[in-house]
Amino acid sequence: MASLRPVPLTTCEIRPATPADAPELYVLWQRVREHNARLDPRIVLAPVAPDQFAAALERQLGRGSATVLVAADRARLAGFVSGAIETASADRLPERHATIGYLWVEPGYRRRGIGRALVEAVARWAAAYDGVRHFEMPVLAADVDAARFWEALGFRPFITRLWAPLAPEPDDGGVP
Repeated sequence: MASLRPVPLTTCEIRPATPADAPELYVLWQRVREHNARLDPRIVLAPVAPDQFAAALERQLGRGSATVLVAADRARLAGFVSGAIETASADRLPERHATIGYLWVEPGYRRRGIGRALVEAVARWAAAYDGVRHFEMPVLAADVDAARFWEALGFRPFITRLWAPLAPEPDDGGVP
């Protein structure tokens, strides 16, 4: 990453998520999923009930190679990031890299350094893994604001993921 520097977070504290955070994290996770679906109609959200989310969160928190960090502002969550250590393709080195699954900061908390602080915290977590020296992650092509954010942190395009239907899609009335 480009510049890992301390950022004042005003009233927010970056900390590992706990199972007790599941109800509030579920709401934030739904917001990021809905944001992505609004940006690209090819994203069809699978229904996930709060109890299913809570069970999946607990499993993720129990994996040594995954983390969820939250930005907590006193009694509420201002945002979160999920990260994991993944294995690279067999033909590429290094063997492992860090990835970010989701990053969300509530609109009222944006432009205060919270997103950057969450990414820096997950970078510190990932750097503790032997041989992990970089991030790889997907970013929606339609999310121009997200691309700008990631580029400001030093991320650069690496592999472009393309999409095509297997068969012609029915006419949708001219909607792109």
